[in-house]
This record gives sequence, structure tokens and C-alpha cells, in this order.
Amino acid sequence: MVNKILGWIAFGLSITGVWLNAHYIIWCWPIWIASNIVWLCWSYRKREWSQFSLWIVFLISSIYGWIMWSG
Repeated sequence: MVNKILGWIAFGLSITGVWLNAHYIIWCWPIWIASNIVWLCWSYRKREWSQFSLWIVFLISSIYGWIMWSG
């Protein structure tokens, strides 16, 4: 049940991040960072190590993107 809730939260944050990015709103980056962290938790709980690794890369990319866009 917890994984299902985490999945829906991560999905909602991801969609919100995409919408914000499409409208050039800088808040997309912290939303995506939060989304990636929730996806990391979801992947860890499911023992999906390949997806866990992927979300780490996405998290690093989101942090980098935020830094570059802010600078």
C-alpha cells in the first residue's frame, strides 16, 4: 500500500515538474528533485536496483539543471 501511495505522489510531482518546465517556471527543478527522491524511495522499497540507479542519475541531472538555470 505504501508503494502505491509513493508511486502516485512521484507521478503527480513528475507531471507537475513537466508542466512547470513547459511554461519556463524555475520551480520545475525543486519539484523534479522531490519527485526523484520519492521515486528513489519507491524503487528502493521494491528492490528495483536498475531503476534506483536511474533515479540517482535523474536526481543529479535535476540538481545540475537547477544550478545551471539559476546561474
